[in-house]
Order: sequence, then C-alpha cells, then structure tokens
Amino acid sequence: MKKAAVLAVVLSLGLAGCSKNYNDQYHGNGYRAEILFSEYNGENLTLTVRKNNCEYEDGPIETIQIGHKYDSTLVVGACVRVLDNNEGLKNISTFNPRSPL
Repeated sequence: MKKAAVLAVVLSLGLAGCSKNYNDQYHGNGYRAEILFSEYNGENLTLTVRKNNCEYEDGPIETIQIGHKYDSTLVVGACVRVLDNNEGLKNISTFNPRSPL
C-alpha cells in the first residue's frame, strides 16, 4: 500500500513538473533569451540578448532598450523571457530554466 502511495506521489510530481515546463515554452509574442551585455543610459537600460531559448550557443542577437530601474537579476548570462505587445512595449522578466524537480 505504501509503495502505491509513493508511486502516485512521484508520478503526480513528475506530471506537474512537465506541465509547468510546457506552459513556459512560449507565451504569444514572447521568447527566451540570454543576456549578453547590459548598460544603463540615464533612466534606460539597454540589453543585448541572444534569442537562443537559453539552451543553445547560437541564435539571432537583438538589442532592447527599456525604461527600467536597477534590477540585480538582469545580469550578463541570465536567462530572461521577453514579451512583446506588438506596440513596441517589451516586458523582460528573469527565467530559470532549471527545474528543482
């Protein structure tokens, strides 16, 4: 009985981890990228990112300029999710591709 309960818990955690990763893959007009360079110009933050889904070394490079206050999580090498609303406004948030499961 205990083995069946443990198996059910492990299976449900595995499925929850897979569904979380699946939902993070793509959000509309968004993509994952790795920060290659960051620089502050007055109130604006200029980021150079590589659109590589945080997994590959190759990918197109894009320079993004956003009005953003200091954020210690937007460092070189960080994996970020970039969302675009098709009106020139971009939202950048950190993303950790490694799941604890």
